Amino acid sequence: MNSNIEELSLPPGVAAPFAGECRYLVSLDFDGTLWCEQTRQIPAPFFEMMQRWRPFGVRWGINTGRSLPYLMQDLMSSSPHLPDFICTCERYIYMADAAGRLLPDAVHNAECASINASVRARFAPILQHTMEGLKLRHPEWQWEYAADDPLSIEAIDAATMDAMAPDMNSLAAQDATISLQRAGRYLRFADARFNKGTVLQRVAARWAVPATRIAILGDGHNDLHAFQTLPQAFCAAPSTAHPEVCSWLQAHGGFVSPEPGVLQALQHWANRAICATL
Repeated sequence: MNSNIEELSLPPGVAAPFAGECRYLVSLDFDGTLWCEQTRQIPAPFFEMMQRWRPFGVRWGINTGRSLPYLMQDLMSSSPHLPDFICTCERYIYMADAAGRLLPDAVHNAECASINASVRARFAPILQHTMEGLKLRHPEWQWEYAADDPLSIEAIDAATMDAMAPDMNSLAAQDATISLQRAGRYLRFADARFNKGTVLQRVAARWAVPATRIAILGDGHNDLHAFQTLPQAFCAAPSTAHPEVCSWLQAHGGFVSPEPGVLQALQHWANRAICATL
């Protein structure tokens, strides 16, 4: 994790130059979607694609469960420039200004931080009690709390998190003000008012982009919040997405790419959305 960067601060670097009206948005999950774990890189053809589409008013961003320091650790080493927007921890927002600097959405982010602090104080003891019981019943499950968040759980692998999911879903269902954000081996309990869908809605509203001109790509359960919040958007997943995410998309008219990564799904969207308006 990059210790020189703090959540809610100004991310270092700038987005690529952008002129004119923002007409389309591309929202991308990071791990398992845009970021390739095997190569530990973002594929170079992705940046070439975004550069080609920029004259048509396409802006892109990362919508992730990662914290800003954790995201920038890998993003800065594999990207020639910053995205036009970043949403972190499924709730905090950073958007590029005219100079390309990603400014924190101060009002929104402060509200999220305050509300999340209240959720932690109230819900952390409940979660700890539940996890103690779970540890007694299933000592074979290896997991730990995230170092910086007592409401976040990190399992040793995705299969272990799948096994834990029914208990976690049951706990979240007991409190309508709590949502469960899950992706791969990671899980976070948070205030139900903030998720990948609600933050993307706010970004789109700021740039006056309707849902019909948004592409959302993701591979984890937390991406379902974005798909469900913006059903008129183009919703897609790579072939490597969790089977439950793929099943949801197939049942709701979404797109599941036959290949890993984002390139095929994005080209499919562009053929329908951008090319059709030229």
